[in-house]
Amino acid sequence: MWIHLKRHHDETYNEAHKEKEKDDRASASTAAGSKQPNLVEMFDAQRKWSNSDTRSKQADLAIVQMIATDNQPFSVDVGFKRLVTVLEPRYSLKTEKFYRTDLFDGVHTTVENKIKELVTLENAGPHLSFTTDCWSGDTESLMSLTCHFINSDWERKQIVLSVKTMYGSHTGEYISEVFLSLLRHWGIDTERVLLVLCDSGANMVKGMRLTEVPDLSCSAHTLQLVVNEGINSQRAVKDIVAKLKSSATHFNHSILAKQRLKDIQKDLDLPQHRIIQSVPTRWNSNLHMMESMLEQKRTLTVYAGEHGKIDTLTADQWTVVGNLIDTLRPLEQVTREMSRSDSSISCIIPSITVLKMLLEVEGAKTWGIKTLRNTTLDSLKARFENADKTKCLVLATLIDPRYRGHALAPDALRYAKAWIKEEHDALSEAEKQKRASSEDQGPDPKRIRVEEEEGEDASPSDMLEKMYANLLGAHGPTSEETADDDEEQQFTQQLDQYLRELLIDRQTGQPLEWWKQNASRFHLLAPLARKFLCPPPSSVPSERVFSEVSQIYEKKRNRLTGENAERLCFLHYNLQLLNWEY
Repeated sequence: MWIHLKRHHDETYNEAHKEKEKDDRASASTAAGSKQPNLVEMFDAQRKWSNSDTRSKQADLAIVQMIATDNQPFSVDVGFKRLVTVLEPRYSLKTEKFYRTDLFDGVHTTVENKIKELVTLENAGPHLSFTTDCWSGDTESLMSLTCHFINSDWERKQIVLSVKTMYGSHTGEYISEVFLSLLRHWGIDTERVLLVLCDSGANMVKGMRLTEVPDLSCSAHTLQLVVNEGINSQRAVKDIVAKLKSSATHFNHSILAKQRLKDIQKDLDLPQHRIIQSVPTRWNSNLHMMESMLEQKRTLTVYAGEHGKIDTLTADQWTVVGNLIDTLRPLEQVTREMSRSDSSISCIIPSITVLKMLLEVEGAKTWGIKTLRNTTLDSLKARFENADKTKCLVLATLIDPRYRGHALAPDALRYAKAWIKEEHDALSEAEKQKRASSEDQGPDPKRIRVEEEEGEDASPSDMLEKMYANLLGAHGPTSEETADDDEEQQFTQQLDQYLRELLIDRQTGQPLEWWKQNASRFHLLAPLARKFLCPPPSSVPSERVFSEVSQIYEKKRNRLTGENAERLCFLHYNLQLLNWEY
């Protein structure tokens, strides 16, 4: 057959021959792959790894990292044991004590040293900002501390430094003591602290004053106080909100009510959304509750007609609800922007200015809530009265390419130009002192010898010219003074040029990316941008830490000590920050 093809069908023969060679190679590969393992290979595949085996140590480390990252207990359950046996029979799970004590301590120490390295002057720069907050559970009280800075690559960094167990009364003196002890632990001098964001509680405010570091009340908390004052100022609005809360509670506590509500929604062809229940600690939950109930107004009316177990609102009251929602939505949007992880204090002055403008507008949407709007406006003005006189807020706004001088009132812009010049001068002076300190360590001996040799070889005329230079130089400006004048003029020119630049988009523009691309053009302004754009506008980063703490103290960990809770929370955030590479 093959001979016939080769003689009479040459092309067909070549194709068939290639296919045969391919099949032969595949068969040979299959035969090699299906080779039976020998006894040694079978024994090795079943033999348990020793605890000192590199592969076993890697698995140990991965388990401890999983425990911290996923908020898992140190104890190992049956399902996990079975999973490990299926995935890798050669690995031997260790005891709870091994993971909790023998290995966990080493992982924590290594990660802590890595974080200490990240916040050094060389890596984080000279200016750091912080947020702090306190939390109390059933058995423990904790204080969180997060650190914020912009690195040399213009990347915003947020690090959870500590979740510290607190004992006794949370007085201002005690809070100050704990805060300073945490800074010492991380090797951070108070001179590097640009700003501390915290809530406006009297003990926290006093604690920061005693610490003698610049502090600022959380803007998100302050807005919550503003909204609460507005709602509580108008009795009719309070009554409406109380009725809606009562109705929401009814649906959230009755399975039958929820089921009937869903049936009515289907009949009326309305979205099958649940009724949101408000919570006292979050003012915007009131807004979400009102939005959900306004959407389901027809559903609620039908349900009330059938069962009569909830209070119904009149047409005028529903109009008030709609107007109230329109008033509160911008406040919530600002709160959300201030709570974002990439937000800066530069947004505070522009946001408050816009909110004032919105609350001053009169129209149909203000019907029934004028008292509330006026009270909210007055509270907003009072609580943020000094915003445009606060140096760090004004300079952050000026140095943000989304706002520059456009978001500042004329007086604030005048302050800003003077303050940013002061900041530049202080920075220049610090650089001079640094250079002088370096020179005070003594000149290079080799350089001295070279200069002496040059002096010996110099001709009389060269020496004469040198003396003239010394004489005339003593009565004129030094090269250093000339350089200072040049730099001052250059700084003024750069500031003027920066303020004339087009604004970048407020919502889509990236201030840090803009500075990364333009730092060389505005090299005298860039260090100030890195300094004043680093603080967040709220203490929300510290509050978010406690949402994880509550999971750490869940049922399976109810005997967890405060020290271990601190370290677990620290690792939970920072292992992910380091991408598990340390």
